[in-house]
Amino acid sequence: MKATQGRKTTDTIILGLMLGTVSWAPQPAAADEQPQDATHVLEEMVVTSTTKSKLIDTPASISVVTAADLEQMGAKNITEALERIPGVYNTTASNSSVSIRGTRSSMAGGPVILIDGVAQNYGNYRREELDIIPVSQIERIEVLRSAGIAYGPGAARGVISIITKKNHADKPVNGHISSSYGSWDTANVSGGVNGRLNRWDYLADLSYYRTDGYEEEQSERSAGLLKLGYNLSDRTRIGIRGDWVSLDSDTAYDLAKYQWQLDNYRRDIHFPKAENDPRLVWHNTKEQDSGIYAIDFSHNGPKLFVDGTLAYTHYNEVYFDNQDIYTSTSRVRGDRDDRIQNTYTATLSGGYRMDFGALHYTPSMGVSVEDVDFSQRKAYPFDPLVTVASNKTAKAKADVDLAETTSGIFWDNDLLLNERWGLKIGSRLDRVDMTFQTKEPSRLDIEEDMWSWQMAPSYHFTPNANVYVSVARNYWFPTPQYYYWAASYGSPNNRPEDLKPEESLTYEIGYKHHVSNALNIALTTYFMDTKDKFGGYYEGGSYMGMKNIGDAETYGVELELDGRPLSWLGYRISGAWIDAEWTSGTARIYRHPTNTRVDADLSGCKVNNIPEFSSRIGVDFYPRQGWKASLDAISSSKYYLDYTNRLTYPSTTTFDASVSYSWDKYKVWILAKNIFDEDVERAINSDGELARAYGPANTAYYVLDGLYVEAGISVKF
Repeated sequence: MKATQGRKTTDTIILGLMLGTVSWAPQPAAADEQPQDATHVLEEMVVTSTTKSKLIDTPASISVVTAADLEQMGAKNITEALERIPGVYNTTASNSSVSIRGTRSSMAGGPVILIDGVAQNYGNYRREELDIIPVSQIERIEVLRSAGIAYGPGAARGVISIITKKNHADKPVNGHISSSYGSWDTANVSGGVNGRLNRWDYLADLSYYRTDGYEEEQSERSAGLLKLGYNLSDRTRIGIRGDWVSLDSDTAYDLAKYQWQLDNYRRDIHFPKAENDPRLVWHNTKEQDSGIYAIDFSHNGPKLFVDGTLAYTHYNEVYFDNQDIYTSTSRVRGDRDDRIQNTYTATLSGGYRMDFGALHYTPSMGVSVEDVDFSQRKAYPFDPLVTVASNKTAKAKADVDLAETTSGIFWDNDLLLNERWGLKIGSRLDRVDMTFQTKEPSRLDIEEDMWSWQMAPSYHFTPNANVYVSVARNYWFPTPQYYYWAASYGSPNNRPEDLKPEESLTYEIGYKHHVSNALNIALTTYFMDTKDKFGGYYEGGSYMGMKNIGDAETYGVELELDGRPLSWLGYRISGAWIDAEWTSGTARIYRHPTNTRVDADLSGCKVNNIPEFSSRIGVDFYPRQGWKASLDAISSSKYYLDYTNRLTYPSTTTFDASVSYSWDKYKVWILAKNIFDEDVERAINSDGELARAYGPANTAYYVLDGLYVEAGISVKF
């Protein structure tokens, strides 16, 4: 591939200074200096469960990314932070979609996304809009990879729980200001105040982010967060909160580059359609506004605990699909989608801690209701013949009205005997009622009940070590768009009423151990049996939507190690091995080398787009008091691009580095990502299409970030 364009001199100078700092010979810290980062994340309380508990005590595979981690890595978006977790993979070029343990399917949402406990399900595709969430407002991110019952249908693909910044009760006023500037004219500014006055606590935070982007994908985001609470007692609080985000972005999400374009226009958002076609492919734009407004109640007594939330989420998006305005004369080129969604959510859960001598028993129950109202209206501003009947039909098919209500109830039981033997057992029942209507007219009424359950015995052989075994069943409910395609294409072999939720049965063995500040271990091995897995369905060469095409089995191992063995040295090691294989199913593919369409049996084929191995190895140096320098190596093995494993994307290894200095209430840093400017893309060619008979693969490439350098400063008061 053609080398990327040269970088600015400023980036090179900053990078040289960083590498020089990382190479300093470390010196022992002062005798009275306490090791930084001494408290390991295994000791943190996590909420991604039916009850709050220490991470080390939770019989599930959960990873936590803290605000300090986010600042250290200089994450521009949440996807960058999530990729450091074993078993989590970036599955898009727009940095807004991830897959956990390879469970994602095409053109659909992945894991459940929560912001302060409120689920985010946008549109008829159930997209993850991770770019909307400002990194600067995050207290921590909890990622549940195990099957669980806490969050209903969708949890079979994992849960990502984002907890925003909290009020601090140490004094009436606390404040912070942070600013950074990096490559591609990337600027990030945030600031806020929080504190407590008598029984009242408050938090206000504002942030602004803009970038020209690696591929000239300009983006600008403004966001605000407000929290106000009244503490009835030290254990009981009622609060209100609201956040709003406005994001305008130019995106190449739908603009795949093929090999010639990749070689010659790697960093261009506008590029010729083909080597022999100079017409320009154009960019798409999005204007997004979202807000979450909620009332919270919490009580955490010695025995009784209760949590409840009433929330309203508003989402508005105007999407301009401009990619073909210069390459097509069709009336429907350059279309515009206006999407509006209003979501109302109510959750209530609680439990009671009981002691019977050596036995501690905590039953808990919870209910939740989510009501979604979504509409989409499509317009064609470049069509001069708006009265043409065919155009009216086209508009009618694209207009959508969706009403969906999901209600659930769970019952969970936690038992602990002699402070060593534990058992977690519970079940959940969810019901989805959905009406999907277009202006054709076409109407779908879907009702589905799903029963999930979980059982996890555990053993604490020391207070800081836990071994558990779990088995759980849960589901992923199809997106509304899957039902719409099935109804629109009208195949008798793929009717809407025949679509089933994906069902996953997961067996897991986990080991967590806080040995010392020098060694902390989290090791998980699992087997997942997935029934009715979704894939694209074709008849006679024609696309007929997404269908339950077969079953799959997944084996995996996930490892996290970290520690601070010396006052001047720390380390981080994480990695995942995953073997996902179809046990049954068929898919429409291109036969090689004739490039003709055939149906292929998928039995024994590896599930595509999942690297077999991925890892991150990092070291932290503390050469002098206040100084910290870090170096990370991130590796991913090759993966298959197509259903039948004939095409591969090569393995990649990139390096990140950072240097920071903290004194009193100030901190400055310099960091770089992908410091050797390796070419990295997301490659897609699921059906193995060739450019022509006996020709090369017609693989679509979505370019990811290259070398990024940033400098920043933060102040707390």
